[in-house]
Amino acid sequence: MNIERQTVRMYLYEAALAFRMVDAVWVIFLLERGFSLAQVGIAEGIYHVTSMIFEVPSGMAADLFGRKRTLQLSGVLGICSAVFMTLEGFSGFVYCGMIFSALSLNMASGTEEALVYDSLLEAGCEARYKKVWASFSMIARVSSTFSCALSPAAILIGYRYTYYIMAGLYLFTILCVSGVREPQVTQKQRMRGNQIGSEIGRRWRQHIKETGAFLRNNPRTMCKLLANAALACPCYLIMMYLQEHLVNCGWPKSLIGIPMLMIPLAGAVGTRIAAGNEKGLAKALLVCGVISGIGTCLVGNRMLVVALLGACLARACEGFSEIRVSENVNRDFTSDHRATLVSVDSMLYSVLMVAASPLTGVLGDRYGVNVTFYLLGGILLLATVIAGGVWNRRRAQ
Repeated sequence: MNIERQTVRMYLYEAALAFRMVDAVWVIFLLERGFSLAQVGIAEGIYHVTSMIFEVPSGMAADLFGRKRTLQLSGVLGICSAVFMTLEGFSGFVYCGMIFSALSLNMASGTEEALVYDSLLEAGCEARYKKVWASFSMIARVSSTFSCALSPAAILIGYRYTYYIMAGLYLFTILCVSGVREPQVTQKQRMRGNQIGSEIGRRWRQHIKETGAFLRNNPRTMCKLLANAALACPCYLIMMYLQEHLVNCGWPKSLIGIPMLMIPLAGAVGTRIAAGNEKGLAKALLVCGVISGIGTCLVGNRMLVVALLGACLARACEGFSEIRVSENVNRDFTSDHRATLVSVDSMLYSVLMVAASPLTGVLGDRYGVNVTFYLLGGILLLATVIAGGVWNRRRAQ
């Protein structure tokens, strides 16, 4: 395997996948189409219910049938999502678009990470994983920044053409991953092409049992994944509701993506710090929890500078956590189950978002978006204090 060529192709894939012009303005688009904040929250809830249900099965599919095929299917589902989001006349079309969007990201989530790690493992350079994955994360966040910069263009051309561009980007991801070589580290991975129907069913059941056994026998790994999910949860809600909050603070709707440029860049800074950080993971995550909780509360402030500072603090902590947790848990995962186990992280995130998204939408409609941010930050701070107390008590035993 030519690991350099493999990595470059995956870098291009990641850049295209993360270039989501619609992310900074999709709430604005739905509000302009007559949706309320509560309905937006429901749509987001549908997205995360879908993600929660299919996240782990999608990881299993990647482990059993191949990571390359799964990423190609992800692109096809993304195109379907973009098409449904352009349809008018029935709100269910938007909900279908959210379902396909969740399925698309389910297929990519965990699969890409597993493909990159096993590619490095096959080439004998898995020790480079933390730096390589930090580069992936930085590429994604910088690409996201550029997509935010184009949000005024997205509003100018309208939601239809914006989603058409998204469909084109998904097509490009399919082309990128088509040139990637499937890593084959274990005998099971080398035997994928020889599976027949009955063998697939038997392997699927065995895979579920082995994955369940790993999770039961490694509670510390589950705690790391849960902490990572908890730090990611408020970051997405910030990006989601900050759009409306900035408009309420007097920022022009047509330029809504411009002040949000700094947020993904702050996440890139967090990943850069994580790439060179070797300190204890538990302490680092607790510090991140405190900083992120304070930052989320600051987002509720009506001063633009303070709100953006808070958002950047939360995103930097999320970027740091992503790299440190990924590098730590991948050392424990087996290659035959890697995509499945990485998908557990995303599933836990979706479980949290299923509850948080509709609830925050209702609170935002009734009490204002700023109250939603204060509540989110307070909950994260409380959870961090509880987690810190449990960790200290176990250390003392």
